[in-house]
Amino acid sequence: MLSLEKVKSELKKYNYDYNDNILCGHTKSKVKWVLPTGIVNVMAFEQATSYLFGFSYKGVDLFPIKGDWDIANQLHIPWSDISSFKIKKGLLENEMHIKTTSMNIVMKLNKTVVNNPWIKDNYQNLEKYGYFL
Repeated sequence: MLSLEKVKSELKKYNYDYNDNILCGHTKSKVKWVLPTGIVNVMAFEQATSYLFGFSYKGVDLFPIKGDWDIANQLHIPWSDISSFKIKKGLLENEMHIKTTSMNIVMKLNKTVVNNPWIKDNYQNLEKYGYFL
């Protein structure tokens, strides 16, 4: 289960400071195939991977999630390597685009998660400090 205590505990394993700078999200889902069956269409989606995203003055960190919100790894992208950083606002989720010379990353950011008000607070905190301009 996702909880602030669990997130803080997992981040400690990677020596990452929690300063109201963590959001959660997932990879952008794509349709794998569609099977028209008359009135109803059956659609199969590629499996989305959940992530925690950390934002700091050093850069953006991506933490892929496995199992019960355990962090599997850490990818740090320094701001100096990022050539383009954009947030496309949506109704329930926002889309984050990070472009470097070697990668083009597109992820979905959750604005809120049930029973986790800290996510909405962190989102507003990061917005206030200009991470999403």
